[in-house]
Amino acid sequence: MRPFKQLQFEERFVIQKMKYSGKTEMQISTIINRDISTIYREIDRNKTHAYNAKEAQAEFLKRKNLKKRKLDTNGLLRLITCTFLMNGDSPELISHYLKMMFPEDSSMNLSHEAIYQWIYAQKEKNGEYLFHQFLFTKQKKRQNRSNTYKNRAKDTSKKSIHDRPAEANDKSEIGHLEGDLIVSSGNDSYLLTLVERKSAFTWGIKLPSKDAETVTRGITEALGTLPLGFVKTITFDNGTEFCMHQTIENALECKVYFADPYSSWQRGLNEHINGRIRYYIPKKKSFAHLTDEYIDDSLFSINARPRKSRGWISSADILNSHLVAFHP
Repeated sequence: MRPFKQLQFEERFVIQKMKYSGKTEMQISTIINRDISTIYREIDRNKTHAYNAKEAQAEFLKRKNLKKRKLDTNGLLRLITCTFLMNGDSPELISHYLKMMFPEDSSMNLSHEAIYQWIYAQKEKNGEYLFHQFLFTKQKKRQNRSNTYKNRAKDTSKKSIHDRPAEANDKSEIGHLEGDLIVSSGNDSYLLTLVERKSAFTWGIKLPSKDAETVTRGITEALGTLPLGFVKTITFDNGTEFCMHQTIENALECKVYFADPYSSWQRGLNEHINGRIRYYIPKKKSFAHLTDEYIDDSLFSINARPRKSRGWISSADILNSHLVAFHP
């Protein structure tokens, strides 16, 4: 029997999105691999007018009645953690470093969730946020990602993400990408981001416009240095800027797929990387003035950082190892 594990915020977010999309509790339990009774209890226990992931997480933390945190009682651990935070390291990476530095001392080990909770608990204790600015997102609170849904016309020529090859879904093969567009404050500039799923390597290019022709040129330019045939699939959201998908397929000799409407979690890796990019390009500031060199340096920092999900190997190292062995 699989040991019980409390629902995480990411799972609550998926429950919220799927409930808004009209999915049943059975469908939700299948997607997040949880018993259906867990889903029923979670929704019934935390819904008010509608189920909200952020509110549910807050109620869970209240019920949990957490013990005093290690970072409040262990000065050395707090000093080391804060030093890593100010260096721009993520809570996941800090947790990994602590395990390597103190492999036999559990008092000096922390989970990434414990670090996040300590950071966001500072407001309640001191009346101000002290360390959120060192996170990639710089969010003062854990983000409520609920969206306002809109109706969009369907393009019957689009390939659904549900038809995407298994190799793309399980990340067992290099060359399957996700793409998105980050909008500058004031809508005066745009950043095209492309993330390779197996390595999590990210390409980015600043664009003056989000019209389909400009975006299409940006995609082919960003991926133009790769060996022909390396890119096998790209998955986008349903924005009109990606409507020239057949041109992209012809130029890169790949297949283009589209996520379901209002289902950003289906491109979760791309969304996650975009959040990391926001550390260098704040959401409420225009990035029209930023140089290509600054954007390249920012992406280099992201690609060169060891990633927990990739066995603490950097995305750049993983991609380069496949490029060396790649024979078109």
